[in-house]
Amino acid sequence: MAEKYSQDYTISCYEADANQLLKPTAMLDWMQEIAGRDATRLGFGYDELKHTQTAWVLSRTHVRFHQYPKWRDLVNLKTWHKGAFKVLYLRDFLLSDHTGNPLVSATTSWLIIDMNTRRMVRNPELASSPETCIFEHAIEQPADKIVLPTDTEPTLIASHKVVWSDIDTMAHVNNVKYVCWALDAIEETILQEKPLKEILVNYDSEVLLGEEVELYRSIQSTEDSTICYIQGKVADKVKFIVKMIF
Repeated sequence: MAEKYSQDYTISCYEADANQLLKPTAMLDWMQEIAGRDATRLGFGYDELKHTQTAWVLSRTHVRFHQYPKWRDLVNLKTWHKGAFKVLYLRDFLLSDHTGNPLVSATTSWLIIDMNTRRMVRNPELASSPETCIFEHAIEQPADKIVLPTDTEPTLIASHKVVWSDIDTMAHVNNVKYVCWALDAIEETILQEKPLKEILVNYDSEVLLGEEVELYRSIQSTEDSTICYIQGKVADKVKFIVKMIF
């Protein structure tokens, strides 16, 4: 039977913000690394897929922050493969403190693509095998498709030319960079005064070195929350959408 993959972390200074709390992007960095390690352990990691000219591509992410750990805190991150949902493969994460109290929960949806054609491929063995799948939920519903609100007009906030430091081992923009850009497009007063409760990301297509990304923002406010949408476009084509709930 499959077992969850677990790793301990002590929050470093570069993983904490000005309030000495864990940065959301640090959590995302941990998630992508531990996902790769667990996939390798289970026999379908980067090197194994490379033999068949295929690769994992992250499609959607949903993260809920229940409580933020602080600089120097010891935390534990667990992850597990949940099998298939339609054409997507699901992986969940749970971050806990040293006593086991949940801090952050997350679910991600992945595709397997042919590296030559960039088309989706399926691997039935990964769908429901008890040797690799654990059917437990950190977040029960798979990450949703993000729909921009119809009652607000997105405003061009900034543009970013993709540079070398944005690129990862797959030769395209690393998934965490989109959240970095999205957070930088939010007004400082929101970031300082309201905790980030949830992040949802849809990765629609890859962004490459040298491309110019235009960032559009729309905001909805209620008595209980502020919801910020950041849409990234290259040559008027939507590449990603980030939804942040404060």
